Amino acid sequence: MVAQARTRTSPKDMTGRRKAQLMEQHKEELLAKQQEVSLRNAIAAANLDVPVDLTAGGEAVPPAAEGDDDVAAPVQIAPDFATVRLVCDLEHVTIGQGNVYEELKEGQAYRLPLAHALHLHNLGYVGQWL
Repeated sequence: MVAQARTRTSPKDMTGRRKAQLMEQHKEELLAKQQEVSLRNAIAAANLDVPVDLTAGGEAVPPAAEGDDDVAAPVQIAPDFATVRLVCDLEHVTIGQGNVYEELKEGQAYRLPLAHALHLHNLGYVGQWL
């Protein structure tokens, strides 16, 4: 048989009565604090879509050749970077020699070298390719 919840507080419950009194006295402060926290959470959620660049040097762009018709147009190479979103928090991740990521947060977009993103994907840590 399942016990039913009490509908009224016990007269011996001093903590519960004191909590209710304090909540009534500080109602405006609690509402202001809730709004501040919800605003902070909204800002944090908006920042999750901005990718954190974890590539070492970025992409090398070859200098443009000007005035020489014999020079061929530069060859377009597929990017060796990927933007991914992880499914869980990871700490102290080492991929290969010298590639240490101290902290990766769940839901945050990260720009990683393609080989590192594929390694994390094969381990099941990548939830979304962006």
